[in-house]
Amino acid sequence: MRQERDTHSNLMPLARVHGIGDVRLDPVPRPACGPHDAIVAVAACGICGSDLSYIAQGGLGGTEPLAAPLPIGHEFAGTVIEVGAAVEGVPLGLRVAVNPDRAYIGGGGPDGAMAPFIRVSGAELGETLFPLPDTLSFAEASLAEPMSVALHGLRLAGVTAQDKVAIIGAGPIGLCALVMLTHLGTKQVAIFDRVPERLERACALGAGLAVNVSEEPMEAALARYHGKGERFGRPHVGTHVFVDCAGSVPALEAALSVAQYRARVAVIALHHAPLSLDLFHLMANEIALFGSIADARAAEFGEAIAMLAAGHQDLSPLVSHQIPFSRFADALALAGDPSRAAKVVLTFDEAA
Repeated sequence: MRQERDTHSNLMPLARVHGIGDVRLDPVPRPACGPHDAIVAVAACGICGSDLSYIAQGGLGGTEPLAAPLPIGHEFAGTVIEVGAAVEGVPLGLRVAVNPDRAYIGGGGPDGAMAPFIRVSGAELGETLFPLPDTLSFAEASLAEPMSVALHGLRLAGVTAQDKVAIIGAGPIGLCALVMLTHLGTKQVAIFDRVPERLERACALGAGLAVNVSEEPMEAALARYHGKGERFGRPHVGTHVFVDCAGSVPALEAALSVAQYRARVAVIALHHAPLSLDLFHLMANEIALFGSIADARAAEFGEAIAMLAAGHQDLSPLVSHQIPFSRFADALALAGDPSRAAKVVLTFDEAA
């Protein structure tokens, strides 16, 4: 499956979901630039777990057939090559990372970033377009989107440097949460998964405790790391904040069952099954449960860019592969194998 960037042809390949397990690189017209838009030549686009979920489900929710093919790709950076007449302060040639929220890029909107070119609707500095320093690579800049997803959930849960935090799931979003907790100064961070390779990456990124729940239950590990206690005759662990990055109902139920008084729980992961809640336990312990879809997060996006640009953390364990868009199918297969890959980034010819 070979695709070349052609700046003269009116057609380009765009990754779109057509049904369950059916994703294609469709030849579509290059996007036209409206008065409030910018056209970005994509240089790097990360493959997100939600992209893989959309493909597996055959759509955003998987409950009914798609009315039209679904464009995917929302973790991206590139170069502005065209701006609309009403767009102010955005020069041609500007290197940017893009916040996809405003037009639901790659998440139900008409545009997706797994393509050589993309239209950014409502082009505005500090809202949709975030300038990049020359020292920050496009592949690194594409991490701003998942980093801001993680940071948004942490902000909702009011995480502080003093909190004891448990991350459920050491996939890419769990690792991004770990990185952003380090950015916030949080020290006592435990992370849980079943895949040894994921836990090795978490250790390399600075996790205080990384536990394979196939070998030790999360509750037992947290009791020895964060401490334990009892309230109303029921045991609890000393964890202040749980960050759900796994989408596992049993894991989230286990966390809620041992959450202490006024513990906070941030649900960042996609869940596809309902959860049974012990509402008496939730009420009696004043446990706060936060859902986080990472909408309206321009501030967190900018903070993520600044963190990446500062370069204080070695993120090499997180970006496991950079693969040319010409090997799209290979990249998808690799991204779906947690034993081999963390964040897989598609790369494009940077010349516009």
